Amino acid sequence: MYYDRRVPPAFLDLLLPGAALGWLVPWLTTPAAARAGAHVQTRRDRGGRRHGGIQLYLGRTSPLEVRARPGGRFQLHADPFYRAMAPALFATDFDVAALARAADALRAHAEDAATRTHRSFLDGEAVVHAGLMRHYGPLAPADAPFVALDSEARVGFDCQADQDAYEAALPALVGLPAHEALPRKLDLVGLARDGRVLLVEVKADPTGLARAAWQAAVHVARLRSLLEGHPTWITAVLGDLAREKARVGLLGRATVGPFTPTAALTPVIAAPDPRPDWAPAWRRELAPVLGASRGALTGLRLWRLTPEGRVAEDVAGEAPG
Repeated sequence: MYYDRRVPPAFLDLLLPGAALGWLVPWLTTPAAARAGAHVQTRRDRGGRRHGGIQLYLGRTSPLEVRARPGGRFQLHADPFYRAMAPALFATDFDVAALARAADALRAHAEDAATRTHRSFLDGEAVVHAGLMRHYGPLAPADAPFVALDSEARVGFDCQADQDAYEAALPALVGLPAHEALPRKLDLVGLARDGRVLLVEVKADPTGLARAAWQAAVHVARLRSLLEGHPTWITAVLGDLAREKARVGLLGRATVGPFTPTAALTPVIAAPDPRPDWAPAWRRELAPVLGASRGALTGLRLWRLTPEGRVAEDVAGEAPG
């Protein structure tokens, strides 16, 4: 098992001011980027992103990803809708100099995508999810209680057989009911100021809380299994990713760290809810899942979000006392 979205520091350096992609982090603060819920994530896997990727998201969709290739080359990727908006950009490889020369065209493509992306990718759950990624990512203040480190997190496997074997055994680890589908992507991985690793499931509203709790339980089990095989994963992988993203401005002015191998994996369910009694209502709905999830939801936190994706209240998943 692995989950490692670090990219080579020299690749990430392209986001620094004056570098080939130096326009991208400042662009995230523009009105167009705010309206479209823009955020930037690093990507890496053992398939097409062996050398890493830097991916721009607008809500739940991505109009642009820069992937590193061997020999100091770079290639642009996007779904067909976005490639059709600027076909010349996606038709060739780039070296660093060519990528720098294309900065104006790339920024124009991002602006165009921000106005033309279908609202289905930007509304609903995408609003609060992107809000979390932005307010606790590139817009994070110095006193942010946590940083939003990664989105759509997914554990990888060396081969399909390993994945199949692990996922066949996974439901029994958490008591997952047969009618609940096995989730594979976690909405948000965060790091709290006290060092906890936050595993966050985000919802557009407080419907479906039980499903969100089962999803969180499964992700806790996955990462517990990962830590069993890689005890230094939090310090060596997540800590390194946080430091590197902070260095290039993707975590705003927030403080990152400390990073300890024994940091708690803390499940979180997050959603907007205007009800004054939201916390007791959530706890009542979630109690059966907490009781059945075989300890996977120990330490559960509940976040009431503002409509734009800030954390308004943070309470324990179980009633005090």
